Amino acid sequence: MKKQTKLVAVLSTAALLAIGASMTSFAATGWAEEDGTWVYYDKDGERATDTWKKSGNNWYYLDSDGEMAVDQLIEDGDNYYYVDVNGVMASNQWVAIENEDAGEDNEPEHYWYYFQANGKALKNGDNSSVALKTVNGKKYAFDEEGKMLYGWVSADNAERIDNTDGDGFKEGDYYFGGEDDGAMTTGWLQMDITYDEATNDYEIAPVFNEDEDQSRWFYFQSNGKKVKASDGDVQKSKTINGKKYEFDQYGAMTAEWSLDVESASDNGVRSGNSSSSTNSVSAKYAKEWRYFNSVEDGSRVSRGWFKVVAAEYLNYDKYNDDEDAWYYADGSGNLYAGEFKTINGKKYAFRNDGRMISGLKFIKDNGTGNLDVKADDDDNYPFDDEDRFDENALWYEANGYDCYYFGDDDDGAMRTNKTSVSIDGDNYNFYFEKSGGNKGAGVTGEKDDKYYQTGKLVRAGSDEKYQAVQYVDVADKKGYAKLDDADDFIDAVKDAGYSVSQDITQANIDALGINKDTDDIKEIAVITGKDGKVGTDAKQFFLVNTSGKVIDSKSKNKDGNDYQFVVAKGGAILGYYVED
Repeated sequence: MKKQTKLVAVLSTAALLAIGASMTSFAATGWAEEDGTWVYYDKDGERATDTWKKSGNNWYYLDSDGEMAVDQLIEDGDNYYYVDVNGVMASNQWVAIENEDAGEDNEPEHYWYYFQANGKALKNGDNSSVALKTVNGKKYAFDEEGKMLYGWVSADNAERIDNTDGDGFKEGDYYFGGEDDGAMTTGWLQMDITYDEATNDYEIAPVFNEDEDQSRWFYFQSNGKKVKASDGDVQKSKTINGKKYEFDQYGAMTAEWSLDVESASDNGVRSGNSSSSTNSVSAKYAKEWRYFNSVEDGSRVSRGWFKVVAAEYLNYDKYNDDEDAWYYADGSGNLYAGEFKTINGKKYAFRNDGRMISGLKFIKDNGTGNLDVKADDDDNYPFDDEDRFDENALWYEANGYDCYYFGDDDDGAMRTNKTSVSIDGDNYNFYFEKSGGNKGAGVTGEKDDKYYQTGKLVRAGSDEKYQAVQYVDVADKKGYAKLDDADDFIDAVKDAGYSVSQDITQANIDALGINKDTDDIKEIAVITGKDGKVGTDAKQFFLVNTSGKVIDSKSKNKDGNDYQFVVAKGGAILGYYVED
């Protein structure tokens, strides 16, 4: 905002004639008009030179030739004055005086001065540091010659900082507006600056755009000095209107992602590089990061949820793909990472890089403060369709992983109890622990007379109608494996040490307890254990239907391929047959 008071008042013709009349009232001593200018004669009849003389209420200056000075800056001793086009000394007003060096680098067309009631220009004085002056309720700074300072000014040097390259903010402590403003700035100020560190220094906020020209916020205290980090600190914290902010060593407000590298290094967790991947970032390192909202806002997310794109050093792939995710900050602004957390009564999990986990995941808490999280597109053990889930869930179970379901991308709350989960577009029934230390983990074993494998209900496919299930506990496989068909079933029971007779004899028919003749049977299999008894161990092999019910009554159950599985009371599978 330009100062309206800086306009110099020009005396009217009538006023000028009045001055002339006043001056001509003096005869041999006093004012006289000679050759179109005014002079002043002392009592000895000599022209007064290099001095001030008064006429009426105004003061005038006689130069070294004794002529009245007009429209110029007067240096008188240690002070500066200004006389206008009528020769009147300026007082209580701003005056813009043409700059003789205009056109040179960083030089304005004119400089503003403020002349006090006694005509003396305000100036910094003999101070080496800036001495603030108040004019009409606003604070200004002036150099030793009375020129109003503007732009960036250092506190310990009353001179304007050259801002030709746009980096005056690095040295400046005060900001005094533009060349026609000059009032000391307090509070928030956004400005475009040239910020090399934004592209080559990743110590604080490696998130600003790659252009070295940056739009950044500064905050100036009531004394006019900007808030900035000092005494070796990387950042300076400041609470403003109840919100937390931080500023770097130049006073630029921290925005978006921020990491105090020195602190991270001291804690032994400095990590990451421009090609880092999710698994290369430790949770301890991620917890050192904080988020300060957008460049337009900048207030620290001290507690709560926020959804943003990852910092480059947290997850390069997500950063590079511009893919956002949910994060949660604790009361100090640090991220939750590599852990399970209860928030507002709901339980969540966070990856080692701080991203909230959503959807169906296998997770292993390895006890080091990090979580090993496997997504359904895992390179080695995917589970993005039912067959892959059923197969690889056995590996995850054997290797200490638990299965969890956290809702969709914008939810993330851990599910418990019976839950429907979509896999490859189809819905499947899951059961997750409702309480205890393993809350949310998928159940492996029997629950409500049904069996679950890492949470997923073990049931026959709709086409199969009935399927045999085997409990396995070997290297890299543990849990309940569905056997695709009768051939797989026979192979499994043989591998488990059972004997299998597939001869179509009346003895085998009778062993299965079916009322058939040999001519009625096309295929048969009778299973005998090491104890010589017909049938399997019902805990090792059992039959389920499409609802997951375990068949534990004496029955014959035809699958989708016309194989009749014969089950004894209690659930032992005796064998199967196919009618001719």
